[in-house]
Amino acid sequence: MEEKQEMEILWKRGRLLGKTRFGFVSLASTDSSSPLIPSLIAVKSCMLSRSRSLQHETKFLRMCEDCPHVIRCFGVKVTQEDGILLYNLLLEYASAGSLADRLLYNDELGLPEFQVQKHTKNVVLGLSFIHEKGIIHCDIKPNNILLVTDDYDTSEVAKIADFGLSLTLEQSWTQKQVLRGTKRYMAPESLLNQEYGPEADIWALGCTVYELITGTPLWKSSNSDPKFDDVLHRIKYVEPNLENAKLSKEAKDFLSNCLVKNPNLRSTASMLLNHSFLKSADNVQPPKTRKRQRGYMSICSLNAIPMLIASMFSLN
Repeated sequence: MEEKQEMEILWKRGRLLGKTRFGFVSLASTDSSSPLIPSLIAVKSCMLSRSRSLQHETKFLRMCEDCPHVIRCFGVKVTQEDGILLYNLLLEYASAGSLADRLLYNDELGLPEFQVQKHTKNVVLGLSFIHEKGIIHCDIKPNNILLVTDDYDTSEVAKIADFGLSLTLEQSWTQKQVLRGTKRYMAPESLLNQEYGPEADIWALGCTVYELITGTPLWKSSNSDPKFDDVLHRIKYVEPNLENAKLSKEAKDFLSNCLVKNPNLRSTASMLLNHSFLKSADNVQPPKTRKRQRGYMSICSLNAIPMLIASMFSLN
């Protein structure tokens, strides 16, 4: 494992793909003869002095490096650009974007159920792996499920990304926790007692699958005044409403196994793999190679990166 961390990858930063809470993500080309290193990767960067969260994520990605359903990490590189030290996390490039992107750019409200089944099966395989490793992701949602494509066909593999808020089971037991995650995907026990276990990821998975099929969030404010947002109160005390015409009988039953208020009665990832909703999904295998020449995720040009770095420095 240590040798993998020290493997030298020569890369050149390309266009900007997006911004994060503490930095930005850019596309990068590599100069590697190894078939294990793709020609294009994503680089998640932030100022070295503010890289605690990114270093935290690096640790968890390395713990999951053997899982084909978690986004791959190729190592870390510290660079100096425009006089600023940057911490760069080298990641697998998801050229097809995230499931949130797929929802946003889809012509219909929600995705076809067979697509959701396929993507959900890969996510549950990933959750089964990380939970067996004693890891709780804590922020499962459509934005954090990325779609990786293969050069040789059009298949897409859904992979879990963004471990910046993750915990180990030991940390959840021994350390006092604060609220973590994204509001409308938080589990009731997390909101009520600041409790985090693998069960919280299963609840968030249920919220995610509902949103992917129906095209609408399971939990959204019923009040037009943002000052009186009742989402958290309803998650704590109201049973989820699964009455939606877009949900098949199988999908409803799957969701009813995820969205159980009592975490002790919620299905585990391993149990969900045996559910009929996933049994009918194709057994998607991870692509053998990950080289991709283009993607639609770019939102800005390479010329914007120096200005972005400068703005990060000005906030210091």
